[in-house]
Amino acid sequence: MPRKKGMERQAQRSRYFQEIARAFFDLRGAPFVLSSKEMMTISGWEEMGIPLRVVLEGIHRGFESYRKRRAGGRKMPSLSYCDAEVLKAFAEFRERRIGRRHKEVFRKEKKKQAKLEVERFLQFHSPEVSHLEDIYREALKILSREAVREEDLDRLENKAEELILRQAQETEKTEVKNRVKADFKGRRDSEAQEIYKTRLVKFLREKYRIPHLSFFYY
Repeated sequence: MPRKKGMERQAQRSRYFQEIARAFFDLRGAPFVLSSKEMMTISGWEEMGIPLRVVLEGIHRGFESYRKRRAGGRKMPSLSYCDAEVLKAFAEFRERRIGRRHKEVFRKEKKKQAKLEVERFLQFHSPEVSHLEDIYREALKILSREAVREEDLDRLENKAEELILRQAQETEKTEVKNRVKADFKGRRDSEAQEIYKTRLVKFLREKYRIPHLSFFYY
């Protein structure tokens, strides 16, 4: 097994050098033999763990940069001229990868927090909001999956708010309506109605500790 792994590693290394050399020769436009310095440059890229596609991107950038500033149409004399662009491409690659990882960690934290809130609600909710149980059980199933489609949670968020409005008690509606009239005098009926709906949902969520389902709120 160690011998097999060693052979695979050697094959990968050989491909790494060959692909880089081929790209350099193709861009340079003439047969060429890599110098010992250029072999050391490639070896350095490999030791740094720079992926092949990133090296090739850097080589293309290096040629484009050299083409723009070259004098008399001279060909690039050495692969080493691409070193700065390869290192720059590698730095950008690492930044993109770290950014994606941070975003994924952030999303996992949101999922974890939302799941805890939904579990708490299902375990301790007041009888007055038992009509929301089916929606929150469905949300818990979604949040228990490895891959979560946020649009599914957004759909349940909207469904829950519609039910919250529909099942609100008359005393609660009256209380919120009076507050809206006092705080938003002179508003058109259509505007006042939208404000009332928003305020009523907010009021009932706080009163009964009804958690949000959309990741937007976490």
